[in-house]
Amino acid sequence: MTAKIPHRPSILEIAKQAGVSPATVSRAFNQPELLRPETREHIAAVAQRIGFRPNRVGRSLRAGRTRTIGLLLPTLANPVFADCFEGAEQYARRAGYSVMMGITSYDPSVESECVQALIDHQIDGLILTVGNPSRNATLRALDEAGMPHILAYNESNSHPFVSVDNKAAAHDMVSRLCALGHRRIAFVSGPLTASDRARRRLQGAQSYARTAGLPPIAHWVMPAHTESSAPMLRDMLAQSDAPSALFCSNDLLAVSVIAQLASLGIRVPDDVAVCGFDGASIGALMVPALTTVAQPSREIGATACALLLGCLKGDKPSSVRLPHRISDGGTATALCITDRRHEGLRRHAAASAAAHSFLPSPRKRST
Repeated sequence: MTAKIPHRPSILEIAKQAGVSPATVSRAFNQPELLRPETREHIAAVAQRIGFRPNRVGRSLRAGRTRTIGLLLPTLANPVFADCFEGAEQYARRAGYSVMMGITSYDPSVESECVQALIDHQIDGLILTVGNPSRNATLRALDEAGMPHILAYNESNSHPFVSVDNKAAAHDMVSRLCALGHRRIAFVSGPLTASDRARRRLQGAQSYARTAGLPPIAHWVMPAHTESSAPMLRDMLAQSDAPSALFCSNDLLAVSVIAQLASLGIRVPDDVAVCGFDGASIGALMVPALTTVAQPSREIGATACALLLGCLKGDKPSSVRLPHRISDGGTATALCITDRRHEGLRRHAAASAAAHSFLPSPRKRST
């Protein structure tokens, strides 16, 4: 059985009931400034009474613009990107634009497919987060298509973006850990090929360590950006130079690390400090609260949208770095582990590793 298409009132019906010409009705919706206020109000009242809604698709096609922008993000499971979406969508809606969404799951091939699908839907411009803006096929395709776009979270020398200064933010976090007495610090992330943000944060952490005369910061690569490995953590903490603080490249990874440490019987922050990067709301709900670098994700989304809409009006594209801040939680406190207690922690981790020797060997990347 074919579904019945609901009746859509036309401007002819409004004109008849309002006692005006169809051209006057058209002007009321497309050029309202040409009509007297009382005429506009009368036509609007009639349109509302009979359930008329202007055909924005037809109007957009006639104008050559759809008043729709694309927003391409790695995931919405991470609240940071969800906050970015809210900031962009709210700004776009207030400006009379709609937002079409795409999710890439950190996969470059999906990234390209999503961008092409958004272009096929005649979006006017695009806000996106890519894995790595350097030598990025998706960004090259956007340039070739002449599609206005703004990067969110990525930093680039050749594409306009909105982000925090990831290197400076990581520099500040390691400085804070150093002030708390931590000298052996490890950086924990997923594969750097999927996130230039993690790579920049690692560079910022290592830069401060060199400046402050700290031991080199080891880099431990987890299987995914938001998922830690218990065998890897066990191996890390069993070493003779085990870190007293773990700086995770994002908050969800930090939450996963803390959970895995708890399963190993390792206490945070008593045995080892853990901090993250993002300022996700979930971190503030933890007990103790997560120590993290907080970045203004809603403002990143809204600012990227403002820049994109400016580009659509002919403004020159620009880049913006927004301020970050260190949010002091309870997962990274002043170092209070004596040499004896730290040795006990290493023995505990080593014993646990021996008991689980059947598990796959973890990977460490020294940088």
